[in-house]
Amino acid sequence: MSVITIPRPLRERLGDDGVDALIAVINESSLRSRDDLATKLDLKTEMTRLELKIESVKADLELKIESVKADLELKIESNKSETLKWMFIFWAGQLVAFFAMLKAFLK
Repeated sequence: MSVITIPRPLRERLGDDGVDALIAVINESSLRSRDDLATKLDLKTEMTRLELKIESVKADLELKIESVKADLELKIESNKSETLKWMFIFWAGQLVAFFAMLKAFLK
């Protein structure tokens, strides 16, 4: 803690009690400033920690999203081929039925 010196004209005007009170106010203000600074440093540290945690969670989410996206793309591709297979079977059946009806009418 630093030593506070009060100039003589001020000491003469305030008296011993006034100087003691002024020194107490200055010391209290200094302590509050230190406490405020410590609180701000703690908050800054906490904010930095939270920002790092948010970045970590964000990276994890991006990985999971990419994984789900890849799975969905595979499923969509699988469904496309399955749909094309059934469309071909349906069209082949329709052609068989059409030619059977045509043969029946032409007889």
